[in-house]
Amino acid sequence: MDEPVFSPDGKWMWSGSEWIPAPPDQGSQQLNMQDSVIGGDVVHNTVVNNDPAAVTTAVIAALQQMGMVNPTPATPTAPPPAPEVVLPAAFNVGDHVEYHSPTNARWLDRCKVVGINDDGTYRIEVPYQDSVVQTKHAVVIGSAPGTIRPASPPFKAGDRVLVDWKRYGHYYPGRIALEHENHTFLIHFDDGDVEDNVEWIRIEPLDEDSVEVQAYVENVMNEEQELVDAFRVFDNDNTGTISAREYLRILSELGDNPLPVDDVLQEFVELGIELDSEIDYRALAKFMVASEQDEPSQQTKQEVVIHDAAIEGDRLSGYAYNHPTLGEGRINSSTIVAVTYDERATARVETQNTVYVVGPTGWKETPPNHPFNDADNQFYTVQGAGTAKCNGTYLPSTEFDGVPSYINGDVLLLRWRMGNGDQWWYLANRNSLDRKRGDYYRVKSSSDTPPSTGWTTDDQTEGEAPYPSVEHNGNPSPNNAFSVGQHVKIEWNGQWWDGQILEVAADQYHITYTDYSSDWDEWVGVSRLKSN
Repeated sequence: MDEPVFSPDGKWMWSGSEWIPAPPDQGSQQLNMQDSVIGGDVVHNTVVNNDPAAVTTAVIAALQQMGMVNPTPATPTAPPPAPEVVLPAAFNVGDHVEYHSPTNARWLDRCKVVGINDDGTYRIEVPYQDSVVQTKHAVVIGSAPGTIRPASPPFKAGDRVLVDWKRYGHYYPGRIALEHENHTFLIHFDDGDVEDNVEWIRIEPLDEDSVEVQAYVENVMNEEQELVDAFRVFDNDNTGTISAREYLRILSELGDNPLPVDDVLQEFVELGIELDSEIDYRALAKFMVASEQDEPSQQTKQEVVIHDAAIEGDRLSGYAYNHPTLGEGRINSSTIVAVTYDERATARVETQNTVYVVGPTGWKETPPNHPFNDADNQFYTVQGAGTAKCNGTYLPSTEFDGVPSYINGDVLLLRWRMGNGDQWWYLANRNSLDRKRGDYYRVKSSSDTPPSTGWTTDDQTEGEAPYPSVEHNGNPSPNNAFSVGQHVKIEWNGQWWDGQILEVAADQYHITYTDYSSDWDEWVGVSRLKSN
């Protein structure tokens, strides 16, 4: 004889045709449940052992057989296209950004750039709960875990939006009713549901003019409404709820392929549904639609940002800012699988277990296929400047005066039009463009590209002699151990001092000492240099 089937709370027993009160001694079988699904509060962060799609199909099939629903369900469409985020060439200190947390697997807002490294990477502050702020070192611009992007445009009350309901990965249309002080939102959904304290990251603007978005919204709403209509057949009193026992009967008795009672009861346990409770079927329908998720993607490799990088044969060496296992220090990789570059010349060097990220100027020896070596790319090298921070490789940045500017750390190479119509090329601090202080060198020119020579200082600038030269793709040979603009340690009188490379000529390096005047600048050989 089969073992009797009891309800999750132990109060009822299945007779084979109906539920009857369980014997008194079954009280010990009562299970400790979560909060039931009453009033629209479907318990989240639970894993349903049964396939939600099978549950949905069973309900639809059962009611189709009874002739109570449309026999042709809506055809699913692809999720709405996420708005493209334009990634800039660079950020400034103080810029508001979002950080893609590898730990939380989501974008965190209200982050701020607090520093710029010499290799084109960034230091940012990331706020956490309880007023805790962490500093993340050497992040890069992008869309993968561990990267930063411009902060999303703020939303306001009244905006039409798509919202990831309860983090199930399905977006539903609605309207922002209220913004809280902690930058979360109260959402009123189009179907009448309400969700409060919705984080910024779960909200996308609703493009009413997008055919793709509207098709997605229509499909999602149709799927949900079809289930709601199906459940409403059993809601004789129009209360918006259906009894848990009736729901169990639908799943276990109706349709061509009813589910086993044990499976349904297990689902009830997982969802916290008690057999004698009432279920808000609109919320349940939304849960069933939203729970039809794709298989999780394969776990990504850990990412490590390094500088002073060099490819030696089929392996990578360099200095890690913060390796998750080894901490800060030198690394030597396993065999390289692939090397790719993005439009900002940031490299991703993939090995079997790790992806090493090298900022645009983070190379000790520039690889032969580096974008800087491509004559078609507009990269510039500044060298010979008495103000050492102006030396180095400049990457394309935003436009000024109708032509591209170029960036190296916090120094911009840009063209500026004066009030009288004169045009000048400047080497200037990008955080002080609205005032004279921070302009280092300039040359009068209306050229669309930066002049090679003629750079000087005057009463409008504060750079130090000697004056720089600018070369297009003037990167030193990868055979050189050190490159122009690189921060290094310099041996002098038996001690190591901080400094920077100003010029490279064969195997000799023109250096300047940090915090010392140009009177101390000198040419040294490689034996007196080491990576900083």
